Amino acid sequence: MPGVSRSSIEDGIMARIAGARLPYLRTLATYGGELDEDLGESIRRFPAAWVAFKGEGEGQRLTTSGSVYRIPATWVVLVAARNLRNEAATRRGDHVRVGTYQMLADLRALLAGQDFGLEIDNLRPGRVQSLTNARFQGQGVSVYAQEWHTRYDFRVAERGTGAPVGSDGQPAELPPLSALGLNYHLSPDDGQADAVDLITLQQGRLA
Repeated sequence: MPGVSRSSIEDGIMARIAGARLPYLRTLATYGGELDEDLGESIRRFPAAWVAFKGEGEGQRLTTSGSVYRIPATWVVLVAARNLRNEAATRRGDHVRVGTYQMLADLRALLAGQDFGLEIDNLRPGRVQSLTNARFQGQGVSVYAQEWHTRYDFRVAERGTGAPVGSDGQPAELPPLSALGLNYHLSPDDGQADAVDLITLQQGRLA
């Protein structure tokens, strides 16, 4: 479907979380390997939420011509919190600090059923996984990853034109021609235009 891209879906997820202004959230960003880098630096940004594109599944053909495919896509939202009190407090929180369980619940309430005004299936919550790492041991750190699923339609470009194909298998209607650009090359041709004309069209006539 026109206008739908991985970036626009990711932006929608980010904007939805940011708009909630969760009072405990210090960091909201796309994931760039922060948990694999300097852990001490990452911990200073907790509680944190990161959004990452996980991947897409095989497209389902919607037309006999093969011009439109429905693509299943998955994003992951990671949440991370720290509490030196004990391991359970990192997940459950206490009267001072939020835990990852509450973060997961808040984000699920924000994202479930959303389409962000895009032509996609409403976002569906998927599995939740605990991310364990030897580097986290003794650091009072809890990290969980929540999958989010949607689908969108992809239209195949007509071969040789780059124009999207309509649902009936015919090339989608293109905008009306409004101008012609002409480049003139003299021999021997050095690859650079020696003169250029721009002809504008008005109501189907040369202007």
